[in-house]
Amino acid sequence: SEAPNQNTLQQAQEPADCSQREKYRVQPIAKDSSRLRKCCPLGENLDIYRENQSDSMCDNGVVKFEPTIISAVLFDNCIEDLEISTSLPYDIGNPCNSSLLYEGGDDVFFVLQDGSLLIIDKFGNESYTVEPNYCLDIDKSGQMFAFTCITQVEEQIAFAKVIFVAVLMLISMPCLLMVSYLHLSLRSLRNLHGLSLSLMSLCLASGYFVHSVVHIYSIPYTGFIGYVIQFCILSYFFWYFCVCFNVLLNVWYKLPCCIQLTKSWATFNFACYCCLAFGGPAAIVTLTVQKGLPGMPSYFLQGLTESIRDSQRYFIPPVSTILFLSFLINIISFFGFQRVNGYARADKIGHSQHSAMFDQQKYEEVKKDAKCVSLLGIIMVISWLLEIVTFYSGSNSNYLLLCDMVNGLQGVWVLLIFLVVRRRRTIIMRWWYDRGSHKIESTEMQELSNHNNPT
Repeated sequence: SEAPNQNTLQQAQEPADCSQREKYRVQPIAKDSSRLRKCCPLGENLDIYRENQSDSMCDNGVVKFEPTIISAVLFDNCIEDLEISTSLPYDIGNPCNSSLLYEGGDDVFFVLQDGSLLIIDKFGNESYTVEPNYCLDIDKSGQMFAFTCITQVEEQIAFAKVIFVAVLMLISMPCLLMVSYLHLSLRSLRNLHGLSLSLMSLCLASGYFVHSVVHIYSIPYTGFIGYVIQFCILSYFFWYFCVCFNVLLNVWYKLPCCIQLTKSWATFNFACYCCLAFGGPAAIVTLTVQKGLPGMPSYFLQGLTESIRDSQRYFIPPVSTILFLSFLINIISFFGFQRVNGYARADKIGHSQHSAMFDQQKYEEVKKDAKCVSLLGIIMVISWLLEIVTFYSGSNSNYLLLCDMVNGLQGVWVLLIFLVVRRRRTIIMRWWYDRGSHKIESTEMQELSNHNNPT
């Protein structure tokens, strides 16, 4: 009889399943924290062969990312597919500091139920590897790529330092709440400007509180809680923009035109500020959610990789833009004050057609509001520049901790500003000493009795 083919004998000797193979002691187990690591944000594809390699490796997507997710049991050079339908949420970004690039297809890359990556030997051998630290994505041609970590990004900020700065944030919180309470409760401060400052302080206090608690108790901050923090911090900066715009509106329109807003118009004006201050951050957070990016702001992070830097695309650029626009508005307001100063001088000597209607008291109040806004802007810009330095610095120097300390104490600086400005200090001291028992110097007493100005 004809001798059997050698390949037939080999196939006969191989088991039809993995039952005769040694089962690995460590098996992939699905958990609530299991995630599939996608390199690029949702709706974007890899651009591996881009002309300028310094550009972002992600571009607007044209190919849908649909990796194969399986539930499997691992054996020695054998994999048993349990054929259980499995789905995993995404984590966005490349966690690798240095990595290996694999190219393959649907028959090479599989994602296991615990989120780790299974790479099959594409040369036809029975071997495979399992990579827990990786990211997987597809390019515009439909080719699948995987980055597996040689070294991972290590936490550059020690846990003790994080706790220390988080405690400073908690110290800032009562200072911010005090500023908010004073502008809501004191009638002399409860105008359009004061209400905006109150909500601005409240937003930063809320963001700092959640942010510090998350780090002190090591609470996972991906998902909803990260988006809440992002919304609160962004609202703080948007409210500052509204406060600056309110000074601009006063000095270029209300004062020169002798406009006195009724209560209804003041309410409408405040409602417009609310729509901007809450609607803008809500839109940015919505974009962050759509891209699948973490909402956590850049505090306590260092942009050591492109992935980490890309995760802040909806935080650092918007805040930088808002502060720049606020700076421009303050400059325009400064020139507005130069113009209104002429009306104020003419009003004092009574040689102006505006003198009969020009509100000298309101002018003084707006001028002092502008002083507060300018001082607050200086603090915010300095704090933000220090935050940029700590995020983009790759070192672990002690001066970075000092930068984070300045940021953490931002609420204290805000409170000190309102104690420095004389008019607000006088009003606060009158309230502290039961409305009048504090002795006020005549130079400090500038028409504090008029409480009916809504602007």
